[in-house]
Amino acid sequence: MVRRPGCPMAETPLPPRMARWWLARLIPRRDRVVALAELDDLYALKAARGGYPAAGRWYRRQLLKFPARLWADRLVRGARAVSHPDIWRSTMSPESVLRDLKYALRRLGRAPGFSIVAVISLALGIGANTAMFSIVNAVIFADPPFADTETLVEVYTSDSNGTLYATWSHPDYEDLVERSAGIFTEVSTARTFISSAGDPSDPRVVIGEAVSPNLFTMHGVPMALGRSFGPEDEGPSGTSPVVILNHSTWVREFGSDPGIIGASYRVNQLDYTIIGVAAPWYTGTFPAFKSGIFVPINMIQQAMGQLNGSDPMTARGSRGSFVRARLAEGISAEQANAWMVGFAAGLEELYPNTNTDRIYTALPLDDILIHPIIDKAMLPVAGFLMGMVGIVLLIACMNLASFLMARAEQRKREIAVRLSLGAGRMTMVRQLLVETMLLGALGGLGGVLIARWAVDALVSVRPPIPIPINLDFPLDGDVLLYTLAISLAAGVFFGLLPALASTRPDLAQTLREEGGGVTGGGRARNILVVAQMSLSVVLLVGSGLFLRSLQNAESADPGFYTGPAALLWPQLSLTGMGEEEGKAFWTNYEERLLATPGVSHVAFTDLIPLGFGVQTREVDVPGIEGPIPGRGHDVDYSTVSPSFFETMEIEIIAGRSFDESQVEGGEPVMVVSRAFQERFFPEGAVGRTVAMGSETPTIIAVAEDTKVRTIGEDPRPRLYTSSRQDYRDGLQVIVRGTGTSGEILQRAEAVALDIHPRLVFFDKRTMDEHLAVHLFPPRMAALLLSVFGGLALLLAAIGIWGIVSHAVARRTREVGIRVSMGATGRDVVGMLVGGGMKIVGIGIVVGLALSAGAGVLVGRFLYGVGSFDPVAFIGIPLVLASVALVASWVPARRAAGVDPVRALRSE
Repeated sequence: MVRRPGCPMAETPLPPRMARWWLARLIPRRDRVVALAELDDLYALKAARGGYPAAGRWYRRQLLKFPARLWADRLVRGARAVSHPDIWRSTMSPESVLRDLKYALRRLGRAPGFSIVAVISLALGIGANTAMFSIVNAVIFADPPFADTETLVEVYTSDSNGTLYATWSHPDYEDLVERSAGIFTEVSTARTFISSAGDPSDPRVVIGEAVSPNLFTMHGVPMALGRSFGPEDEGPSGTSPVVILNHSTWVREFGSDPGIIGASYRVNQLDYTIIGVAAPWYTGTFPAFKSGIFVPINMIQQAMGQLNGSDPMTARGSRGSFVRARLAEGISAEQANAWMVGFAAGLEELYPNTNTDRIYTALPLDDILIHPIIDKAMLPVAGFLMGMVGIVLLIACMNLASFLMARAEQRKREIAVRLSLGAGRMTMVRQLLVETMLLGALGGLGGVLIARWAVDALVSVRPPIPIPINLDFPLDGDVLLYTLAISLAAGVFFGLLPALASTRPDLAQTLREEGGGVTGGGRARNILVVAQMSLSVVLLVGSGLFLRSLQNAESADPGFYTGPAALLWPQLSLTGMGEEEGKAFWTNYEERLLATPGVSHVAFTDLIPLGFGVQTREVDVPGIEGPIPGRGHDVDYSTVSPSFFETMEIEIIAGRSFDESQVEGGEPVMVVSRAFQERFFPEGAVGRTVAMGSETPTIIAVAEDTKVRTIGEDPRPRLYTSSRQDYRDGLQVIVRGTGTSGEILQRAEAVALDIHPRLVFFDKRTMDEHLAVHLFPPRMAALLLSVFGGLALLLAAIGIWGIVSHAVARRTREVGIRVSMGATGRDVVGMLVGGGMKIVGIGIVVGLALSAGAGVLVGRFLYGVGSFDPVAFIGIPLVLASVALVASWVPARRAAGVDPVRALRSE
C-alpha cells in the first residue's frame, strides 16, 4: 500500500513497482510528487472499475505518455519564464535548433562511413524491438474493441478436473440469465462450431459461432450491412435459419456486394437467410481466432450437423459455451463471484448429476488476453522475447556510444578551440546531442522499415493448424510512439556521456596535445565493448540452447510411425450422412483404399497421437482413489479401428489387439498403454476391468507408450476403445503406402471424393505436416533467438572492429616508431589484435557467467538439453571469439603496412 502526500490516512493499491520506479525518474523533479500522486489515484480508480491487470497495463503505457507531456509543459513554461528574449532566441529558438540540425547534417555527411554504420546498427536494434513490441502490444496491451469494457466480465465454470476456467452448458446459461437480475444487466453466450458453407456443389469448411441474439448489441458491435440478431431470432431449437457474415467472408465470397441482404447462404445442408455483415474490425468472440459466420444459438445443432445426437440446447452435460456478462451498476466482479456461490449451490441441489461441486468464476474482460490458462503461458514468453530484443537494442546503443566517444576524442581539439573562443559548454553539448538524436531518429526510421518487413515475415510463418488465426499486428500509434521514444532515448542517453566528456573544460592540456593521447576515453570504451561481448554471449548461448532443443525434438521418437503417410479428416455429418450411411462409408472407404495401388495400410481414429486437441475419459479404477474425492481419474483416450496399432507401428506388449469380433452392443473392451498399466495395474492389466460411466470395459491388451499431447512429455496413461463399438462420424484416416506422403494424400483424397463427390474435409495433411504442429513452438523459438543472436554477433563484430580501428588511428605514430625500430608486421598485428582480444576475452567470461543464470530461467522451455549444455557453452564463445578475431585482424593488418615516414610526420 502507498500513502498519499497530504492525506496520511488515505491508502490505495500500489501500482506496478517497476513502472512506478521508472516514472519517478522520468518525471521532472519539481513535478514528481504531485504527478505520481495523480497517477496513483487514477490507477486506483481504474483498478476498482476494471481490475488490477487492466489498470496495470494502463499505468505502464504512461511510461511513454506522461513524462513526455510533463517535459513538454515544462519546456513551454521555461521558455515563457526567460526574461530576456535574446537569451531564449540564442539558446532554444527555432533558428538555433535549425542551425544545430544543419550543422549536424554536415558533420554526418563528412563521415559517411561512421554515419552509415551507426544508423544501420541502431536500425537493426530498433527494428527488432519495434517488431516484437507491435506483436506484444496487439496481444497484451491492446484494449478490447468493445463498448464499456470496464463492466464486462467473462464467466467460467469448473470442469471435471476442477479447472476453474471451463465452458458452460446452455441450460446452465439459461438459468444464469433467469436468476442474475441485479447482478448482471445482460448475459450473452457463444459457441464455436465447424461446418460446411457456401456453394452446395463445392462446399468449404468454415469456423463459425452460434451466439445469443443479444451478443452484438451487448458488445456494441455495429453492422456494416443489414441488422444484428434480435428477439425475433430467439425460439425453440432450429427455428431461426438466419446468418450474419464476417466482413472478410463477405468480401471474399460475395465481392463486397451491398445487395446480399436477404440472399440465401448454405450452411451444412440448410439454407440460411443473410441478415447482416459485421463490422470490419470484429473477428469474433475469441480474440485469437477468426469466425467466418454467426448464427443464432438455437441453430447450433443444425450448424454442427448433430441432428441424430443430443441437442446442446437442452443437454446440461454438453459444455462448450462461453459466457460473457455486463455487471449491474455498483456491482464488482468480486461481488458477482460471491453471488454465484449461492447460484452454484442452487444448481447442485436441482441437478446433482451434472452440477455437483461446480464452481463459477467471473473475471473482468480487461484482465483477460485470450484465456486465463493461455495467458499464464503467454506473459512469461512475451517478457522473455522483449528482454531478448532489448538486449539487441542495448548492444546497438553501446556501439553508438563507443563510436561517439571515439569521434569525441577526434574532435576534442576542435571543441577546445571553440570553447576557448567563448562558446558556452551547454551550447556545445546541445549541438552534439542534436547530432546523436538525429542519428537516433534516422535509426528509428530505418527500424520502422525493418520492423514492417519483420512483422510481415513472422505473420507469414503461420502455425500449421486447420483453424484460422487472427494475426494482425499493425504498426499503429502506440507502436510508433514506442519507436520514437526508444530512438530519441538512444540518441540522448547514449550520446550524453560522450558529449559531456568531449566538452570537459580542460582547454590548456587539450590545446597542447598534438594528436590526442592514447588512453583518453579508452577505459570507458573498453567497458562498453566488454558489456557488448557479455550481452552477445547471453543471446548467442540462448539461441544455441534452443537450437539444440529443436534438434532433440526433431530427432525424438514419438512412439509411432513417422514415415510417408497421409492424414485426412472427412466430416460426414457436414455432408448430410446419418449413422447407417456413415458406417457404410467407412467400410467402403477402407476397402477401396486397400485396393488402390500404392496403398498398404489404412486405419481410423478420432484423435491421432499428437493431434489437435485433448480428449479424456473419467475412469474409476478399483482400489485407487481419484485426485478429487468422489471422482475418478481423467485419462487420455481415443477410439481406433482394429488396424490402428499395425498401421501406426505401435507394439502390443501384452494381450491381443481389437479384431472384427468387437461389435456395437457387444461386451465393451479396451486397450491401454504401458504407462496406464504401470500407474494402475503394475502386476498386469490384461483381464482387469475399470468403470467408465455406466460401462465396465475389460482390458484386452497393453500397447507401447506413444507421445500423446506434446513431443517432450513423459509417458502418459492412455486408453483406446474400438470404433466397431463406438461409432464416430468425424474419424481421422491414416493411410500408408509407397511413394511420397504427398502422393499418398492425393490417392486417399481421390478415393474419398469418388465415393462422395461433395465430401467436406476439416483437414488434409501429410505425416510430416502433422508432426510440424508440435515442432512449431521450438522452431519459432530457435528461429527468433537465432535471428537475435545473429544480430548480436553482427553488432558485436561492428563494435570490436570500431574500437580496434580507432586504436589503429590513434596509435599511427606509435606504430610508425615501432616499425622504424625494426618491428615486423606480425608484431604490429599481434600487438593490436591482442589488445582487442583481451577485452573480448573478459566480455566472454562475464557473458558465460550471465548465461549460466539465464539458462536456469529458460530450462523449462528446453527439450532434451540441460541448462548448461557444453556444446552451447563452449561452441558459442569459440564462434564469437573467431568473429572478434577477424574483426580485430582486418584493421590491424592494414596498420601493419603503414609507411613509417608518413606515420612519424602525422599528428
